[in-house]
Amino acid sequence: MTANVSTPVHKQVKAVIPPESRAGLLLKTFRSARAWIVLALAVAIWEAAVRILDTPKYVLPAPSAMIVEFQENYSLFLNGLWATTRMSLYGLAAAIVIGVALGIAMGRSALFEELAFPFLNIIRVMPTIAIAPLLIIWFGRGGVPIVICSCLIAVFPIIVDVAHGLTSVDEDLVNMMKLANASELSILTQIRIPNSLPYLFSSFRVAAPGAVVGALLGEYIGSREGLGYLITVYSAQLNTAAVFVLALLSCLVGLVFFNVCVWLEKIVVPWKTVVR
Repeated sequence: MTANVSTPVHKQVKAVIPPESRAGLLLKTFRSARAWIVLALAVAIWEAAVRILDTPKYVLPAPSAMIVEFQENYSLFLNGLWATTRMSLYGLAAAIVIGVALGIAMGRSALFEELAFPFLNIIRVMPTIAIAPLLIIWFGRGGVPIVICSCLIAVFPIIVDVAHGLTSVDEDLVNMMKLANASELSILTQIRIPNSLPYLFSSFRVAAPGAVVGALLGEYIGSREGLGYLITVYSAQLNTAAVFVLALLSCLVGLVFFNVCVWLEKIVVPWKTVVR
């Protein structure tokens, strides 16, 4: 006689994830906003210190004085901001084209690298401010010297990182492609260039703010527009509040360029990020 033994059926109990506590939400909010909180606190301390110490305006203006200066001259400042942004974009675009071309040539030809690298090092270590007057003599006052100054500062990291990215590939992959009778062009486009993309965008993060610095330098020496030119004008007038506003606008351009490069890097090469 066989006894039927019933197996107890256990009900599935769904895991309940406890809701996030209010303290956790406050902590997360504080972490996301702490940089702005510190910035606001620093501005408040700055304003209070200037008023308490009665610091002369031409030495250190209060943040409120800078706000008033921007409100009075916002049209002039925004025009200068656009001029500097435009020249920086032209210089960065020229640096990308020249840098990628020279980087590929150096990465694929040891002879070209040996011949070109000393000249590139000379350009790298030579202060741009020393050759900017020569550019003005050769090309006159205008956009060309500004774009060249911007390109000179931005191009070197692009050349170096592209060449490094093309040569730092897995040689086993290259040998497999060669065994499959792949051409050098196929190896370049399918292995070397994809491998160099993280290095390329890493160099953009360095070159983009450098392009802004170069454009400001060119405007500072020989231009009739742009933030660099306005800085020279207001510095001669001892209008320190306006100089601070223009410096902050210059920082804004550099930050925007940098963050755009970071955003593009996340889109184009999400599988790998080179940290500098």
